[in-house]
Amino acid sequence: MSKFFYNVAIAVPLRQIFTYHSNQQIIPGTRVAVKFGRTNKLGIVTEAINETNIKTKPIHIVLDDLPIFSKTELKIFQWASDYYLHPIGEVINSFLPTNLRQTKNTFEAETIEGNKEIIEQNSEFETTLNSEQIKAVKFLNELKGFMPTLLHGVTGSGKTEVYIRCIYEQLLNNKSVLVLAPEIALTPQLESRVKDQFGDLVGVYHSKMTPSARYKTWKKFRSGEIKVIIGTRSAAMIPAPKLGLIVVDEEHDSSYKQQEGFKFSARDIAIKRAQIIKIPIILGSATPSLRTLKLVEEKKFKTISLTKRVTQKNPPKFTILDINDVQLVSGLAPQAIEAISQTLKQKKQAMIFINRRGFAPQFICSYCDWKAMCNSCDSSLVFHHQAARLICHRCDSAFGVPTHCPNCSKAQLSFLGTGTEQLEETLKELFPKISIHRMDRDSTTKAGSLETLLSEINNSDTGILIGTQMLIKGHDFPNLELVVAVDIDQGITSLNSSAVEEMGQQLIQVAGRAGRSYGNATVLVQSRYVNDQNLLQLKSGNYLNFAKSLMKQRQLTNQPPYIFEASIKASSPKAQTNIEMLNHAKQFIDSSKCLLIGPIPAIQSKVRGSYNHHLLIQANTRTRLNKLLAHLSHSLSKDKNNISKKVRWGINVDPLEF
Repeated sequence: MSKFFYNVAIAVPLRQIFTYHSNQQIIPGTRVAVKFGRTNKLGIVTEAINETNIKTKPIHIVLDDLPIFSKTELKIFQWASDYYLHPIGEVINSFLPTNLRQTKNTFEAETIEGNKEIIEQNSEFETTLNSEQIKAVKFLNELKGFMPTLLHGVTGSGKTEVYIRCIYEQLLNNKSVLVLAPEIALTPQLESRVKDQFGDLVGVYHSKMTPSARYKTWKKFRSGEIKVIIGTRSAAMIPAPKLGLIVVDEEHDSSYKQQEGFKFSARDIAIKRAQIIKIPIILGSATPSLRTLKLVEEKKFKTISLTKRVTQKNPPKFTILDINDVQLVSGLAPQAIEAISQTLKQKKQAMIFINRRGFAPQFICSYCDWKAMCNSCDSSLVFHHQAARLICHRCDSAFGVPTHCPNCSKAQLSFLGTGTEQLEETLKELFPKISIHRMDRDSTTKAGSLETLLSEINNSDTGILIGTQMLIKGHDFPNLELVVAVDIDQGITSLNSSAVEEMGQQLIQVAGRAGRSYGNATVLVQSRYVNDQNLLQLKSGNYLNFAKSLMKQRQLTNQPPYIFEASIKASSPKAQTNIEMLNHAKQFIDSSKCLLIGPIPAIQSKVRGSYNHHLLIQANTRTRLNKLLAHLSHSLSKDKNNISKKVRWGINVDPLEF
C-alpha cells in the first residue's frame, strides 16, 4: 500500500509544521485529525511532499471530502505566518469558524452559480450621485488587477454610495465582494444600507454572532449563495469562489490590528490577498493613515477624492477652549455647557465625546493619597456607578466600593476624573427634561441594544449624545449641530508614537458627525494645550493639512511611516526575568543593520499578574526588518538557554502601542 506524506499545520504555539502520512491522497487545504502528543488535534494539510527522512505518524481521519481552503488562500496564510512571525497553525485557526475547529464536524462543500436576474432587479438605486461620486465610481470600476486605491472622502461625502455602485458592478460580473469594517458597532448601519440595495445577497460576519450563525454565513459566502460579506477582522480570509473586489472601510482604524495572540492587521492581510489574486482593493477613509498617505505619495497606491458633503452643507467650525484655570463641571467647561443649552433651545442635538467609560477613572483617599489599584495590573480601578463596582479595564476584575480608606481608615474617599456615566448623571441634572443617550461598551452589551440606541437617537429631534469612540465611527445623526470633545489631551501627552495621529483622526471623525443637515455646526475642543501645533493644525478642519504636517515631523524624527519597526514583548511574573530575556535576545540581532531600543517597560507595565517589557527594533527598509526578525524568531525558538523559556514572548510587527 502506498504512503503519501503531508505537511500539516496544527494550532499549537510552535513555529513549525508537522509531517504525517496517509494511504490516501489528500488535497492541500483539507482538515484532518492527527495524533499530537497524547491527544487528537485538528490539522490543515498545507502541502504534499514526495518523501521524508523522519519517522511519521499516520493521519487519523480525513475530515472533509473537499478542501476548506484553496492553494491561493494557503499561500496567503503562509505569507501572514512569515510576515508576523507567528505559527502557521494558529494563523489558519484564527480564520476558521468555531464549528470547524473541532475534529467531530465534517464540512460539505457546495457551489452555487450566481443569478444575474436577481442582481439586475437591484439596479435601481435610492440616491442620485453627485459629479464627484460619479467620477469616483467610474475611476474605481475601471481598475483592473491588483490596484490598491485610497478613496479619500470627507465625512458625509457619500463613500458608502460609491461602494454600493462598485459592488453592483462586481455582482453583474458574477463576482463576490468582501467589505471590511473596523468594529461591530459600524456594521449595523453599513449592513442596513447595503442590504437595502442587494437583499439576501448580503451577509454579515463578526464575533458577536453565535458560532452557528457565523458558520452558516461562512458557508454561504464560500459557496456563492451570498455574494457580499460585511465583516470585521475575522472576515478578512473567508473563502470566496470568485472574489472580485475588497473594500476596507475606515482603513485608518486601529481596530483592524489584533492586539492579542496572533497580532495581525486585517487591513494588511486584505491588501496581500488582493495582490495575490490580482483584484482591486478600495481603502476608504475621511482620515487616512499616514502609512497609506505615504504609499500614495510614492505612487504605490492610487487615490480618488470626494471633497464635499453630499448635502452641500459647510463643515463644522472648530473652536479650542482653554480650560486652564477654569472650574469644570464633570469635565465640562461653563462655555461648553452654555453651548449645549443653546443647541437644545434650537431643538437640535449635542454630542459629548469622551473616550473614558465608567463614572470616574480614579478612586482616591484625599487624606493619605491612597489610590484604588488593580491587584493584577498596573492600572487604576475605574468606578462604575450603575454596577456599584471598581473595575479594572485591563483584566475586567471587579471589586466592591469601600466606605473607608483601606490604608488609613479615614472616610475621605472621593472620585477623580470624568467618565461617560458621570457626564450622563450631571447632564440629567442640568437638563432634566432632555433625552440623554449614552453609547459605550457598558451600554451596548445586550444583543440588539446598539441598534435600539441608534434608532432612538435618529428618531428624536433634540437631545444629548454621550459616548466613547463608538459614537464617532460612521454614524449619521441628521440633527446633530454641536460636538464637545472632552479629555483629548491624552493624545497630546501620550508616549505612544501613534497617539497624535489617532487624536487627529478622532477629532475630524467626531466633527464629521455634526452639521450634515443644516451646516451650522460647531465643534468645541477642550484642552490645556491650546498652543500645541498639531491641535492648531486640526483647527482648520482640514485633515490632509494636519497629516502632511505630522508626516514632516515624523520624517525629521525618523519615525513611522519613514522607518519600519517591530517590538519583542516579554511577559512573566518577574520584571527582571523579562529584562534578562530581552537582553539575551539582542545577541541574535545584527545591531549594525537596525536601531535597538530597550528593554523598556510597557506603558501598562503589569497586566493580569504579569510584568511586560519591550525591545523595539527599527530598520530603514521592510525587507531588512523582516530578515532580522526571521533570524531572531528562529534563533529564539531553537535556543536552549533557559532564560527564553521562563517568559512568554512574542513579536509584534507594525505595533500600534507599547
